[in-house]
Amino acid sequence: MSETDKVNILLVDDNIQNLAALEGILRSLDRTIVKATSGPEALKYLLRNDAAVILLDVEMPDMDGFQTATLIRERDKSSRTPIIFLSAISKSDVHVNQGYSLGGVDYIFKPFAPDVLRSKVAALVDLYKQRYEAGRQSALLKTERDFVSAILDTVNSLVLVLDSKGKIVRVNRAWESLTGNTIDTVRGHYLWEYLEDSANAEAFFRSPNSTFKSEEYWLTRMNARRLVQWCCKGLDDHLGAGGHFVVTGRDITELRQQTEELEGFTYSVSHDMRAPVRAIDGFTRILIEEYSDMLDDEGRRLLEIVRANTEKMGQLIDGLLALSRLGREKIVLSDIDMVEVAQTAFEEQKAAGGGKREISFKMESLPPAYGDRRLITQVFQNLLSNAIKFTRNEKSAAIEIGYLPGQGEGIYYVRDNGVGFDMNHAQKLFGTFQRLHAANEFEGSGIGLATVQRIIDRHRGRVWADAKPGAGATFYFSLPSHE
Repeated sequence: MSETDKVNILLVDDNIQNLAALEGILRSLDRTIVKATSGPEALKYLLRNDAAVILLDVEMPDMDGFQTATLIRERDKSSRTPIIFLSAISKSDVHVNQGYSLGGVDYIFKPFAPDVLRSKVAALVDLYKQRYEAGRQSALLKTERDFVSAILDTVNSLVLVLDSKGKIVRVNRAWESLTGNTIDTVRGHYLWEYLEDSANAEAFFRSPNSTFKSEEYWLTRMNARRLVQWCCKGLDDHLGAGGHFVVTGRDITELRQQTEELEGFTYSVSHDMRAPVRAIDGFTRILIEEYSDMLDDEGRRLLEIVRANTEKMGQLIDGLLALSRLGREKIVLSDIDMVEVAQTAFEEQKAAGGGKREISFKMESLPPAYGDRRLITQVFQNLLSNAIKFTRNEKSAAIEIGYLPGQGEGIYYVRDNGVGFDMNHAQKLFGTFQRLHAANEFEGSGIGLATVQRIIDRHRGRVWADAKPGAGATFYFSLPSHE
């Protein structure tokens, strides 16, 4: 006998002969007949067992059928079990209505036609079997869904399921973590709403082929950009998911940045670092050829030039090595006292680059952050070094450090009243060896802001700037909130 054939029919009557008669009528249904001679006995049985249908006599001593039905309905498991009331005495509408008000599916008066009763019970048994099977299938589907969800949430790849129009049906945890969105906020939205350039995806869904591959910038909830290599593929009809698409992808933002920086490093070796090396070589040759016997003032001047170029080369090399190490070093996360870090960084950078200049320094109350203390210290050092450098022509130099609350992030900033820059060239700010000011105006290797960008990226934050020529600049960086 299968699980769905194991069906119990509960008969409740204080009269043994009535119970025997009911059992005889229903025996041909080939179901398990359970008999109870009182309401309490029936309730005791239902505490541990289920029943497809209950035949309940109305007139019983101590606890009548209506009282028994009331208690049956108070138990969650039996609150929807069909009850057929049986009565040999009262045929008043009041009693009939009371039976139906207690959830009775029928109210039958004795004597009754056996075939009619048997037919009604058989129909209720069939409904029970269908309900049982539907519940079993639903439980199996839930188990399978949970299993698939567990797998999807374990993989590091981004996974989305889309309907035939490109609307999001589900996403995995990796996608939620990358974008900061949840399935509840994105379900029903088009995929391309989260792409910086939606043209390719929209075009694909206007006339979808089997597969679409691309590299696109995906937008996070905080409007940051993440470069994702992704593929969209239609699901086969035989899977029962015809018309749906699955998107898989991986975040290659850091990989792309590292590749570009490696290319920049190669370029710097062949270009930027070539000039200092040539200077060393050229002036050394002059010393050897023209001043081998003696060094006069000119010789000493040339040696100073050699020293300056050697120092420049060393700074370039140190900066490049530091930048390359950032991608390989492990981040050590901890709570950071941002006030202490910022104050110390300012004092160090003022001593190093500010000399005896008077600089108005203001710092608002900064809430603590969560990150790598050493790296965040370097962020402040680089930003403050720039602020001090680019305000040196100001009679009243002013530098401010502050904080702005963000959604899911804390935003810190360094503001100065220095030379500023044209925002039309802002895209160059954080590139390796990119400079917005001539080298003879303001010294620098062009690595400091690239280092800031790399550090904040590794913290899953954002960095940006706002400025006007002659009106100073403000550099912002954000760090994700940490509970």
